Amino acid sequence: MDHLAVANWMFQCVNAGEDGDQPDFPKPVPRPGVTDEEEKGEGDASAPAGETPAISPGQLAQFFG
Repeated sequence: MDHLAVANWMFQCVNAGEDGDQPDFPKPVPRPGVTDEEEKGEGDASAPAGETPAISPGQLAQFFG
């Protein structure tokens, strides 16, 4: 989760009227080389412990692009 997105969400919640609609919680930005299981703390069974899988330059370009 991007901290800036969460901070903006909290700011909108605090400064919104009590009767107004609350904004939706921000969705996490998918990271290259990270699966949903890793984000939940289960780890990647295909990679040895302590190693991260290789990330291609194309994946990085797509993430930052």
